[in-house]
Amino acid sequence: MSWDLETPEGGRLGVNAWNWRPTLALLEEARVLDPETACLLGFNGCVELTGADASRIAAFLDDYLGGLPEHGRVLLDGEVTEEPDDHRLHRDDPALNYSATASWLRALRDFCRAAPNGFTCT
Repeated sequence: MSWDLETPEGGRLGVNAWNWRPTLALLEEARVLDPETACLLGFNGCVELTGADASRIAAFLDDYLGGLPEHGRVLLDGEVTEEPDDHRLHRDDPALNYSATASWLRALRDFCRAAPNGFTCT
């Protein structure tokens, strides 16, 4: 499962479920997104975020990334690890399959910075 984030100006960023779900959990936990919006963004549909939403996400990620190790990963439960992803499918503990990498969070921050008119998530 994957999502496409697209700006009205034609900017595009793709993301898979393994990175997207912990990202949404992080943004909801930090109250950057309200629970309803975070939930809707987890489904394949069309959700629109405003320029103010994009700016808020970028600002949060700027601060958050300052404390995240260069090769860190945020797990689904919000824990941070520097242990590399082994890319195995963990059937016994599915939560281990999900992590938002520092590089992904930087890409999302940069995308949001370049989205003054917001973006859609489909």
